[in-house]
Amino acid sequence: MESIRLFVNQVKSKLASLDDESDYFRQMEWAMVVAGIRLPSQNSTYQRLFNCYRILMLLQFSIWVDRVYVAYTEWNSPGELIGVVAFCLALVMILSRVVLMRVYLKDLLKVRDGLENRLNNHHSEGRVRSYRLIRRFFMVLEWIYLFDQIILYAFGINEERQYSVPDNLRRLSKRSKLGFDIFICSNHFVFSSVYASILTIMNTVFMGFSTELENIVSECNGIFERARQQVTVIPLYEGSSEHTEMRENLVFWSTLKNEISLIAERHSELIEHVATVRNLLKVSFLLIFYTEIVFIGCALFYVKLIGITMNTVIVVSYVASILLECYWFCRLTDNINGTNRAIGFALYNLDWPIQLCDLPNSRKQYLEIRASLLVIMTRSQQNLGITCGGMFEMSAQAFDELMKMIYSCLMFLLSVTT
Repeated sequence: MESIRLFVNQVKSKLASLDDESDYFRQMEWAMVVAGIRLPSQNSTYQRLFNCYRILMLLQFSIWVDRVYVAYTEWNSPGELIGVVAFCLALVMILSRVVLMRVYLKDLLKVRDGLENRLNNHHSEGRVRSYRLIRRFFMVLEWIYLFDQIILYAFGINEERQYSVPDNLRRLSKRSKLGFDIFICSNHFVFSSVYASILTIMNTVFMGFSTELENIVSECNGIFERARQQVTVIPLYEGSSEHTEMRENLVFWSTLKNEISLIAERHSELIEHVATVRNLLKVSFLLIFYTEIVFIGCALFYVKLIGITMNTVIVVSYVASILLECYWFCRLTDNINGTNRAIGFALYNLDWPIQLCDLPNSRKQYLEIRASLLVIMTRSQQNLGITCGGMFEMSAQAFDELMKMIYSCLMFLLSVTT
């Protein structure tokens, strides 16, 4: 037992050395490789291997399209047909999102480059927490899908018809049949890893937005302290106390104006980053919502027809992970919009009446600062425009509506069979 503990500690230390959390978007880069979206290396050999990996994924997908056709024409089993259709719909959803991210890859990279310097140069508590949460989310999904793959072989699910060798391949040698069995059964883990990678990419973008907004709120809360510190470090010339106080006030107003301008610029850049990926998020959530309604409805209908088996346990695990994704992104969107509003509240709750005096010599700075504050506070009270196909805002209320639509889809399928 002691040797196992030592081995686990060695593995943890090795992984910690590989990932020192210095690059916030390192996990996103690895996820793009696993999903077949982008390979950072320009090495020709690695690029060929990467293209082969993409081709293997397409071949595995094409086999399940063939399974749907065979189930419809030959099996004469509504339950198995619904099960194969549900799984094929899940693959369509996963591949469609991969293609969508490949189409909007430039937008993703632009957002990554914009947030990279800010998040990598400032290791705040929220930044460290969000980074580890992204990693934990990915690892939990991978362990669940690996466990599903073990169940697939341990309980003989791989011998069922949907995983069997097609009739036109039965004359092949035993090694060829074994290779085909591994090829078709391993797609559970392969496409599950692709799905977890897609979720990691989206999660990194959302958590990056949330962390940057939290940093802006923190900057707003300490704006007076930083302005006062700047006044103390700037040397002041000797003179009367009245002139000294006047110079201190002028330096304070100038420093405060620069601080607010930096906050306004930072907030404006974040809004631009959200606008850059808005089309990607809009189409992605539209695809997620309405594909998952049909997939989850068919999957639950399949469980209803077949009953509780190890195969339906795997199906339920996929349903649970997809529902968890929808719920997670709806909550994240609520959190991002809430943190954005917190910027205005943080500025409003500062000790303005005491800290600022409308001095005649500082009238111009006073008006400029007030105009900048009004712009920031007004913009921060608006949602960032993360929608599902431009039809409705992503929120916890949207998730409630999704659950109602899934229930309606399931009831429709049950009424058709009766």
